[in-house]
Amino acid sequence: MRKSILTALICLALLPAAAAAQSKAETNMYGRTVKKPTLKAAERFLKKYPESVYAPKVLRLRDSLVFFAIDYDDAEGMRNYYNTYPDSPFIDLATDRIMEHNATQIDHEEALQIAGKCLDAIGFKVDNVEHVVALDEGLSLRFLSPSGELEMTRSIPVYSLSDTPGAFTLVKFFDVLPSFNLRNYLYIGYLNGDSEYVEVLYLPYEDIVNQAMFYGNPVKPSEGEDFRIEGQSPEMIEGLALSPETAWIVEEFKANSSLQQISKADLLTDTAIKWWLEKNPKAQGGASRLHFGQLDPESSIAAACRKAPKEKGRSSNAAVFDIRGYTVICTVSKSTGDCTLVWCEPACRNKKAHKYLSSVYFDSDGTTLNLFYYVGRSISKLKILLPSQTLRRSN
Repeated sequence: MRKSILTALICLALLPAAAAAQSKAETNMYGRTVKKPTLKAAERFLKKYPESVYAPKVLRLRDSLVFFAIDYDDAEGMRNYYNTYPDSPFIDLATDRIMEHNATQIDHEEALQIAGKCLDAIGFKVDNVEHVVALDEGLSLRFLSPSGELEMTRSIPVYSLSDTPGAFTLVKFFDVLPSFNLRNYLYIGYLNGDSEYVEVLYLPYEDIVNQAMFYGNPVKPSEGEDFRIEGQSPEMIEGLALSPETAWIVEEFKANSSLQQISKADLLTDTAIKWWLEKNPKAQGGASRLHFGQLDPESSIAAACRKAPKEKGRSSNAAVFDIRGYTVICTVSKSTGDCTLVWCEPACRNKKAHKYLSSVYFDSDGTTLNLFYYVGRSISKLKILLPSQTLRRSN
């Protein structure tokens, strides 16, 4: 009954108006089409008169006949309509119905009970069929019926830049219908250690994985945040061609306050400083040997080193300056121009109350670098022998 009323209303709106420019045959065919509307009649008119002034009204008539003929619960039929008639005036209604066909009624607690032991579980409705998805260790997935019967298993490869990824920490796990194709994806976010964050859009039945990573240096999270990383994403490189799914994840990265994008130059600097600190954990204590690190010429620390005032040595010159929260000493080779990170320590924030590195100079041999520290009126000194990468302490 409802369908008949809708069709009648549409037909009344389509009754022919005076149109002197149209042929009598065209107008008559239009009148017959709307008087007894069928899909066949509408298609016949559009095929014969595609440029007709009546064509938009007949197109709407055709789309209405197709749309309202689809059973409300016919998920496949509605998706076919969405894909076949993207410009239909009923596309918003089709979108709403598809979203309804993919909106699970299984809440989180119920999903966890059905899944049993797992990292997390969610309800996952695909084209009007309910499932439960359990996420297990190693990004393994179990798909269960609402009664708990195993339907299938899947496994998503862990995305990491390291040969030995850090400890896995699940950050998010739920379903999402992105606007670009209204397919129901599993949406997963996880940490590898504290320096790599990955998000995944996964189509389980097609077994299609789309992942993107944000990596860099962990910093203290702000209130309400579980983590914070300063760094970059390989997928955010300008000009890189991305799938719609990966592009969607990248936009999520941009909106995520826990991910602070910095320049490649600063990321290379942070990596160099982190490497030096890890290689020289006792530099401020009793260490007598140091490990120097050659700097990437594209890093901001290398650029700062090249511009900074320098003390002249025999085969290299030395500069001391603050960068990225640290006081560093770098040398520049006279023969190659290569920059080397020789010394690194947290920058002093209160020079009146704390010891700080004031200056450096070379001994007469041109290879022994003196580091002068002040705290109040007191002075202490370190010596770094550049050829042997050794450290001597004196008062």
